[in-house]
Amino acid sequence: MLRFRKLKKNDLAETDWEHAALTALLPAPSYWADALDAGAALFVIFDGEKPVGMLEMDANPTESRPACAKVNRVLILPELRRHGLGRMLMALAAGEAVERKLWFIAGAVPDTEEAQGFAAGIHLRRSEWFDDLFVLDLSDVEGLRHG
Repeated sequence: MLRFRKLKKNDLAETDWEHAALTALLPAPSYWADALDAGAALFVIFDGEKPVGMLEMDANPTESRPACAKVNRVLILPELRRHGLGRMLMALAAGEAVERKLWFIAGAVPDTEEAQGFAAGIHLRRSEWFDDLFVLDLSDVEGLRHG
């Protein structure tokens, strides 16, 4: 059964992060603690006790006008992709952004067919605000609904 959690520093001791398959997709095993220490919001999908997906949102908004919540990383284990889990993570990120009174989410989209398709599916679009980031207008929530 899948569970979605906003990770807190004291949650780190409950999971063997170093040996988790998802950690192998990150720059270093210490990534989880480092991101939380920097104030990032980490939303993690667990299958039992195993982390299988995550989204990282910066602690601070972009300095653009209007300010945007910035998503740095969305990862789902390859065997679990294309089941709506990324959309669910983005919906959690949208809730977090709205709590912060930010009405846009910005993030880089890798130049792969899979990433570009995901971005288009949730209405994450290029914007004149950034050269390298795509933007999701949270008033356009249709993209976050599955189907």
